Amino acid sequence: MIPRLAMHHLTLLSALAETGSMTVSAARLGVTQSAASHRLREAERRIGVPLVQRVEAGFELTPAGERLRHLGDSFLAELFHLEQELEETARQSKKLVRLGQATYSRYHWFPAFLDFLETADPGLSVDLSGRATAHPLASLLDGSVDVSLIFGREPVSARFKATRLGTDPIVAALSKNHPLAGEPVVNSLNMGDERFFIYPLTAEPGFDWTTLLGTPSKPFRRLTSMPTPEAVIDLIRANFGVAIFSKWAIEPELADGTLICRPISEEGETMDWWCVRRASDPPDSPSERLARAFEAWSLQTDRALATLAFGTRTSGA
Repeated sequence: MIPRLAMHHLTLLSALAETGSMTVSAARLGVTQSAASHRLREAERRIGVPLVQRVEAGFELTPAGERLRHLGDSFLAELFHLEQELEETARQSKKLVRLGQATYSRYHWFPAFLDFLETADPGLSVDLSGRATAHPLASLLDGSVDVSLIFGREPVSARFKATRLGTDPIVAALSKNHPLAGEPVVNSLNMGDERFFIYPLTAEPGFDWTTLLGTPSKPFRRLTSMPTPEAVIDLIRANFGVAIFSKWAIEPELADGTLICRPISEEGETMDWWCVRRASDPPDSPSERLARAFEAWSLQTDRALATLAFGTRTSGA
């Protein structure tokens, strides 16, 4: 089905919303006032409802016009972003690969990885996608990303292929001034009435602490749900409670001393991280090349803190 409105209709609505003037909007778009008025009449004819109305100061959008203007602005912003990506890719003669990361919107490791990639595969250009934070596997299937970094178990679906990057400790994170800071292990057995923050791991099934680590032997008494892991980090830094994290995600705070971490069991708990892409991607595709770079990167254990280098020499909790 072909949309009834063209791009020049949407840009006119956006200009009218900002200026309230047909003359100024026409000048901004580089057309005559007569041509702009014709565009407006044509848009209203195609849609069948008024899109603007006259007011004392000039024009304003009707509710229908405002909805179309908002959609148009979003579309044009995405189109501009895509054009920039394509131009950059063409200018650098590089293949663009879109990368997503499950749960944690923390990319303190990313600059060092880009430095590594420049040597490992200089023909790749990486762009980040936020959709994979909540939907790491669905984003691969709908094409939002080409590679997703996920945790837990290897995906069992034949639609995916995965490379294990390594294992990272699962730790309780808390302020150095927290009452439990002196405990060797922090979990539900000694939490008592202390606040325990939980956050969504992803919006996809199978990604929750109970599924990944099992039900705690003793229920937490005081659970507080927060919308993002990053919000939880701010709160536990302020000594408001305790939360569970994959250790790499809080490395900046551990490095500067604003947070400390403790194992959540005497034996210690860990979680595997995987580099996942579509099984249909060919061996020489950008996604496969990026996966190989991540696999090599995961062995660079002599690099600084706060990277996704999960090699065997990486320190435990």
